[in-house]
Amino acid sequence: MSRRAALRTLAGAAGLAALSGCRIVDGDSPANTQGLSKKPAPGRRTNITFYNLFGGVDGQGWVELARRFESAQDEIGVEVVYAPTTGQGEQQKLLVSIAAGDPPDLAQVIPFQVPQWSELGIMTDLTDLVRGAGLSEQDFLPAVWQGMRWKDRVWQLQWDVDPNFPFYWNKALFRECGLDPERPPRTISEVDELSKSITQVGRSGAARVGTVPWQVAGFANAAFTWGFAFGGQFVDPASGQVTPDDENVVAAVDWMARYARSLGGADRLNVAPPTLQMNPFGYGHMGMAALGPRSVQQILEAKPDFEYGSTLLPYQPPGAAKPGAGTWIGGWGAFIPSEAKNPEAAWEFLRWFAATPEGTLAEFETVNYPPGYVKSPALERMRTDKILRPSYDAMFAATNIKPSLPATNYFSQQLEIHVARAVYGEVSAREAMRVVKENTRKEAERFENQMGL
Repeated sequence: MSRRAALRTLAGAAGLAALSGCRIVDGDSPANTQGLSKKPAPGRRTNITFYNLFGGVDGQGWVELARRFESAQDEIGVEVVYAPTTGQGEQQKLLVSIAAGDPPDLAQVIPFQVPQWSELGIMTDLTDLVRGAGLSEQDFLPAVWQGMRWKDRVWQLQWDVDPNFPFYWNKALFRECGLDPERPPRTISEVDELSKSITQVGRSGAARVGTVPWQVAGFANAAFTWGFAFGGQFVDPASGQVTPDDENVVAAVDWMARYARSLGGADRLNVAPPTLQMNPFGYGHMGMAALGPRSVQQILEAKPDFEYGSTLLPYQPPGAAKPGAGTWIGGWGAFIPSEAKNPEAAWEFLRWFAATPEGTLAEFETVNYPPGYVKSPALERMRTDKILRPSYDAMFAATNIKPSLPATNYFSQQLEIHVARAVYGEVSAREAMRVVKENTRKEAERFENQMGL
């Protein structure tokens, strides 16, 4: 299969490409795209084209960010083209443009897509540019540096850090259940003990629960989160093969399944109205939850007096050694397509918003996503912000990323399917993870054979 044929296949295939940790990028309807594109500023020596897949206020933020870059220098103009994902989350417009030999100069990428896209030959190797700019591993969060690289080369700059996840508890519910509202759990075993005092299961189902461990932005993300929290590994570093059958990963999935059984089944939850207006944690019938800051902000907008505490994710010894061991970094990066017409100018814009103090602060003020560049003034703002401080703590505790392999997207799909089967009691955790491993191994072999790798 040729590279262009493979790209056309990717562009038309269903997948989870828009899932970056707990963030899902929603496209806008054609009638709701105002302010999501812009022409380059006039009179510039070089104009670059940037594909923006974000809709809504985030997309408008990218337009404003491009204008700030143009105001900071007078050589480069930035055309922002709104290129939303499809209903299944693929960057179809981007991949089709690359397959046609007419790519933009700069575009977005999820870090776990880097191995596949770099192997397809569609990404510019940024290693020399990174070195030439004086950038190194010390300039980025450790997990971010992992996601920027594949086979010891740098392929993208990660401008957004999505820490998965801070851990929250409902202080009012703790107090109501006779628990210390100032003492959160440190281990998974303590989560189980606290849950015994909180959970109430009646004839109509669980009306109050300690937590819902499989509701962590999907079953796949739940598997990564708790798998890491149990000390599991999802990839064998020596062979590069996925290892969902790692004993600690299996233990984590089995824990989720056992928790579901303790409620009478995963379909027996009755802790929030059928039509959710906010995260179920905000309705007051759940004691603990792994959440992102936007969910917390949503809860506080509806319930300003909601009383909560935050901490690092509980862990489970002996596999893991400390709170926060389960935290992993998702997010977004940006890359220069290998056939971009203006790679040097594209690099200047990319470096500015992803790896300079002034540019990362501008991105934080416009697009509103946390940067991975450790010298960014935005990080101090996060540290002193009540809503964002839990994410700040989680970012600096995280050492894990979603496995970066050519078959990672397929791996996530398989986890989504088969972890759900285990949680709903259809198969054992061990059998579910065996099937995930076998299916992913076959898909990796198929991709390597097609691409001649």
